[in-house]
Amino acid sequence: MYHGVIPIYKEAGMTSHDVVFKARKILGMKKIGHTGTLDPDVTGVLPLVLGQATKLTEYMQERDKAYTAEVTLGVSTVTEDASGEVIEQAEVPELDTAEIDKAIQSFTGEYHQQVPLYSSVKVNGKKLYEYARAGIEVERPVKTVFIKDIERTDDIVRKDGTLTFNIEVLCTKGTYIRTLAVDIGKKLGVPAHMSHLVRNASCGFTISQAVTLSELSEMNPEEVIQPVENIITEENTIHISDEDLFFKIRNGQKIYKNDMIKYVDGSSVTSGYIVFKHEGKVIALYMEHPKKPDELKPFKMFTSDIDI
Repeated sequence: MYHGVIPIYKEAGMTSHDVVFKARKILGMKKIGHTGTLDPDVTGVLPLVLGQATKLTEYMQERDKAYTAEVTLGVSTVTEDASGEVIEQAEVPELDTAEIDKAIQSFTGEYHQQVPLYSSVKVNGKKLYEYARAGIEVERPVKTVFIKDIERTDDIVRKDGTLTFNIEVLCTKGTYIRTLAVDIGKKLGVPAHMSHLVRNASCGFTISQAVTLSELSEMNPEEVIQPVENIITEENTIHISDEDLFFKIRNGQKIYKNDMIKYVDGSSVTSGYIVFKHEGKVIALYMEHPKKPDELKPFKMFTSDIDI
């Protein structure tokens, strides 16, 4: 069994589940997952987690994602992308380039985004797309995401009453780029949708590091598998040398933040995940207790008999 992460380049026409299914056959193992769904029409980086690395999925998902998206103004669809039925169409008026760029840049920073109708987000225990397919109206939640960087990267093209242009986006997890495209259109007073999307980076991996499934099937997987040690950053990492602390962590005991001061700067254990290493190996991920902010609780434990 392999343990680590493989950055796969997902090609168009496959679901993320398809990629996992085919990777299981190629690698001859079942314990494989992915770190963030890509729609079938979307291409780009899809990191696969193998073996013990499946425990790192949520940790990795905290990292930023980067996209190149084509935005089309003048047409909106029910799914907010090119695959959906057209629900509104209007000729785009003469828009000044500076006006378009100002609208794009206005989304930099904190952004309150309504979850798209065709998504797997659950409302009252049911996925939104299930409501949509049944023709049932439901109030969609609004999420707060963060756009770290956004810019137009090519010329604006007018064709048949529509305008298209590409944008590059660096954002936090949970950001719907198709909804961002729609909202750019709303800012400009015209219908819009995302007509193409490529994910350039995800969970710390870039598109240049990714391999296709075909390439994976023809190579030694160990050439591309990134071990867990390469995934864990040094930020919020504690290298254990104290035997008492090692005993507590190895046995999944809760830890008080005040007790951590002698091991690490207290400011670094106030949020996010804490990674504990012993003799160079990851042994546990801890996180802040959701109800007891002065405590850290085990989040994921790694078995000691597997070299990860």
